Amino acid sequence: MNKVTLFTLAAVLSAVAVAFAKPNVRTMTGNEYGGKTEFVAYSEEDREFKDGMSEKITSYDSKGQIVRVEVHATQDVAEREGWETRVTYYWGKQNIGEVYSTDSHSDTAGFYQTADYLDKNGNLKKREFYVRPTSIIGTIGVYKRVIYYDTNGNQIKFEDLDRVGNPVTISLDDYRRAQEKVQGSMQGQ
Repeated sequence: MNKVTLFTLAAVLSAVAVAFAKPNVRTMTGNEYGGKTEFVAYSEEDREFKDGMSEKITSYDSKGQIVRVEVHATQDVAEREGWETRVTYYWGKQNIGEVYSTDSHSDTAGFYQTADYLDKNGNLKKREFYVRPTSIIGTIGVYKRVIYYDTNGNQIKFEDLDRVGNPVTISLDDYRRAQEKVQGSMQGQ
């Protein structure tokens, strides 16, 4: 065989191998929900990796129903979009979606995690922002900010809560003092 034929054959075999390559899948039985958990790691050749997903962990209950899906972003997506992990819980009439921010996004946005609470129709009922302790409102004692929505998706109220769940009231003077304190500490870095 000549070199061109060998090269063509090698190229075709490589293309077929990539086309039929499967992601790395591991399964664990006896998870915390009474079922199994599948761990799927994607490589650069996988469509999911190209879509920004490096790993997906799916947990099932004892009836085989999905109860939790955790997705890890590729480094490119984490840097570009500011999130590194997303977790969705499927619990009866309510689904909960959590997003964990990258450190750089967290520094800029002032929160490190959000949690969305959706009703059975997928409508947003409540969103929680978990505040960095070094953010402006974090220095006043706010642990999380909770925003509530009506059935049309309009914000109807919000509240700031401390670690125990007690409301934190912030006056304009408190906010200004905290803002000056945070900005002053940032200038010292």
